[in-house]
Amino acid sequence: MSADTMSAPADLDAYYGTFTSDREKEALSVPLRLVAAWARNDANAVAEVFTEEGVLILPGDVLKRGRDEVRSFMAAAFAGPFKGSGITGRPVDLRFVTDRVAVIRTHGGILPEGETEIAPELAVHSTWLVVKTDGQWQLASYQNSPRGEGATLRW
Repeated sequence: MSADTMSAPADLDAYYGTFTSDREKEALSVPLRLVAAWARNDANAVAEVFTEEGVLILPGDVLKRGRDEVRSFMAAAFAGPFKGSGITGRPVDLRFVTDRVAVIRTHGGILPEGETEIAPELAVHSTWLVVKTDGQWQLASYQNSPRGEGATLRW
């Protein structure tokens, strides 16, 4: 599901799947916000989805700590290999650790410019640690790894 279609109610229902409670939907707003920021190739908006101390871990030995590092990394990615790209994904698991902490697992991947389907080499399993701070869910830690046969995504 691309960020362009996320606003349609039927698409949102398909995205949420079995995660239909208001609390689940609130936590799942984090991946939705990241998808939308990525669709705009907006490194600032991607960084703002994270907490101030948020952590980004990606294949290829990528470890970014804090919004500034995430912002710089994403700006370079959007200026280079991921210019014009988007991301997509669907939640496959959501568990609340406390009322303010949840772990989300999604299946998704990167969509090169103009593509609507994830190529096998760009498919990922993602783990999102989200926290509710000042009434808003944010991303405390994000990590993904290649998923499926042929998955080779490296940063």
